[in-house]
Amino acid sequence: MSQRFQYARRYVLAVLGVVALASCSSGGTDNTNPGTIAVTVNPTSGTATQGGQVITTATLTRGGGFTGTVNFTVTGAPTGVTAAVTNVVTTGTTTTATVTISAPLATPAGSYPLVLHATGTGVTEATANYTLAVVLTPAVALSLSPPDLTIVQGGSTPTTTVTLSRTNFTGDVTLSVDNLPTGVTATFAPANPQNGTSAVLTLHVPADATPVVAAALAVRATGAGITAATTPLALTIMAAPGSFDLSLTQPALSIVQGASTPTTTVNIVRTNFPVGVTLSVLNLPMGVTAAFAPDNPVTANSSVLTLTVAASAPVGLYNLSVEGVSGGFDTATPLALTITAAAPVGNFTLSTTPPTTVSVTQGGAAVPVTVTINHTGGNASSITLSSSSATALPAGLGLAFSAPNPTTAGSGTLTITATGAVPVAAYPIVIHGNTAGLGEQLVNLTINVVAPSGSGSVTASFVGCDPFAKPIWLAFMDGTSGTWTRVTGVGDVYQFTITQAKASLAYVTDDGGDITIVVSNLTQAELTGHTLMPCVPLIPGKTVHGTLLNRGGSTFTDIISFAGRSTSPTLNVPFQIGSVPNGIFDLIAYERQPLAVGSGDRLFIKRGENPAAGGNFSVPVDFQDVIRSTPPIPATITLSGLNGEAETTRMNYLTGAGCTPAILYSGLQGLGTTNMYGVPPSFRVAGDMHQLEVSITGLLNSTRFVSESFLDVAARSATSFVMPATYPTPIISDAGGPYKRPMVVVTGLPPEYNTSHAMLYSDQGSSGVTGLVSASQGWVGGSAFTLVLPNFHGVPGFLDSWAPSPGDPVDVQATSGGNNGSGFCTAGARFVTASRSGTI
Repeated sequence: MSQRFQYARRYVLAVLGVVALASCSSGGTDNTNPGTIAVTVNPTSGTATQGGQVITTATLTRGGGFTGTVNFTVTGAPTGVTAAVTNVVTTGTTTTATVTISAPLATPAGSYPLVLHATGTGVTEATANYTLAVVLTPAVALSLSPPDLTIVQGGSTPTTTVTLSRTNFTGDVTLSVDNLPTGVTATFAPANPQNGTSAVLTLHVPADATPVVAAALAVRATGAGITAATTPLALTIMAAPGSFDLSLTQPALSIVQGASTPTTTVNIVRTNFPVGVTLSVLNLPMGVTAAFAPDNPVTANSSVLTLTVAASAPVGLYNLSVEGVSGGFDTATPLALTITAAAPVGNFTLSTTPPTTVSVTQGGAAVPVTVTINHTGGNASSITLSSSSATALPAGLGLAFSAPNPTTAGSGTLTITATGAVPVAAYPIVIHGNTAGLGEQLVNLTINVVAPSGSGSVTASFVGCDPFAKPIWLAFMDGTSGTWTRVTGVGDVYQFTITQAKASLAYVTDDGGDITIVVSNLTQAELTGHTLMPCVPLIPGKTVHGTLLNRGGSTFTDIISFAGRSTSPTLNVPFQIGSVPNGIFDLIAYERQPLAVGSGDRLFIKRGENPAAGGNFSVPVDFQDVIRSTPPIPATITLSGLNGEAETTRMNYLTGAGCTPAILYSGLQGLGTTNMYGVPPSFRVAGDMHQLEVSITGLLNSTRFVSESFLDVAARSATSFVMPATYPTPIISDAGGPYKRPMVVVTGLPPEYNTSHAMLYSDQGSSGVTGLVSASQGWVGGSAFTLVLPNFHGVPGFLDSWAPSPGDPVDVQATSGGNNGSGFCTAGARFVTASRSGTI
């Protein structure tokens, strides 16, 4: 091998680097016959990963007797790329060498066209092309959902999903778990090795495992040619409360359609298991429901199971299971149910209210028609209601029967709607009633679609309200003076027409003998163009369950809120929250020590919960949860506008798209300066809002209240948090008449009370006689108003005994409210109310 070639081996390829391949000669040059050179590379392209290498063979061929030195340069290489020349071999006029090209980790991925230039004295330059492709370094990244697990001793749920994000790597990946506590094992599904993108990790916790809180584990991924990747996993092992088993006094029941007997007793055999067990029945057939007494969770040793079989439930034998779930344990015992056919007895007929005909306004409010099912001869069948028409009904005329349908109740509701496009006409329909074993029953109804009566048309609907909130008498007055006209409702819907710019609506309710008169003074725009709903219709809710852990002790108070509902458990025990609407809400809890407010207070927030009816929250409310619990952040608030009064504060936290309120605390008192506590910014997400409420009770039976919404808790000075203005002293008197008529006159009303005004009264001599007279600011129109209980004497159907007796003392309160035009969910929103009271 020549010395020139040995020297060339020490060169490396750089951005404008040089590689020299010399001939095996004495070094002379024949200038009269310079000869030729040629250079090739094989292969002509290669791919290297960032931080990797690629190899090609360079071949130099001399011709025409040329034996001189040949120098090589390379152009087109990215910064940092180098090459090493090895294995130089010369045979005759041909020299070959191995060129190893190395790409550092910082080399950008891409394709680089390199040109190898060969030059020598007296010969024409020769070139060879080589394409270098640099690709990303193979890698795998991991993520977990969820990244924390809480498992009871002896359990293996919940699990977590491992997601693999691959970069330039399609090979097998082996998964493992680092730092597993003693006895805990891990399995992946599918099992190792993995060539996919996800796997389910199950941790198996033995019954004798040591309890631990948030143990720091790591899921590891390894594979050929990649750097091992890890992601943290927090494991909490909870102590198992023991065990339990189930048995039935009657493991087989035979129940007739439409019946609920016989029952069976579920015996809970407990072994060191004092906590509640949630019972359920699996594989219930259609039309069969289950109820336990006592209800879930059952803390006693037994519960009576009642299966209610609907008349429509299919007959047959059903293999059911009674399941018990608690503390990570799940056990079941079989129950055989035989449903037998019920022989129909008696009969039934149908009738409607209103009878024969009903009117529906084009584009107006829905009109309910009550379909009464008159059972006779002991019949209790479940009746299916439907409708038909001899001719096709027009598009936009809607008929819908309320659930449940079929029904065993004494009536159902047919709701009729008509869009503005339905032609004015009479549309006869037939309402059908059917049940197995009895003949079909029919009742005729004609639907009269009528044109709207104009902008003065008023509709007040009490459909769906509690019975005590439905009127027993209703009337209206067109204008601000004149006569009152009684209105009779149809299916709890009342309609009338007004012509004046202002009008009044009055109605009377009877709650078991407690009489209330409600009078609303509104503008025509406030009364028309939509359906008035004076009460909030009942919305059925569900009951959900949870567990409270690590509360502060007997001196602490706790409040747990979910979906606008709350409970205040006093022990580390299971809890439940009732009347919960369906939907996704945040679970929020706050703990404080009343005798040392702020000392040891804790917050807990778990986002996005939606338990099934009777189900449990996904995690316990644990004030030592390192992920979801935190001390609240304090700040000082100084109030102005006080007259020596003491204030009482309450803090709410509003979350979610519906701005659902959760109570953090209430009842904190101060004398102008007090602390407030809230959620740290690191725990707050977009859409969250604090709402601070402050109320004071002053002299002369006066009250003032303000609420403000804001994002983060921060100190507030007296100039930035001002109590609403003092309410003017009203003139309270009796307007006189056949009964005592409370009247209030308010003048000089501060402008911040700009939305609504009211007078409330309570007869102190006749229990259960109360009333409310209200007015909108549009009806009042200024800074002074007079509200009085009207004289309904002589209006058909009104009883003077519903009003306060002339000789009774009557407590009267005047009150007004206002806001700054922002909704509760807007930072800076401010709502105020104030009142004064007296006795006539």
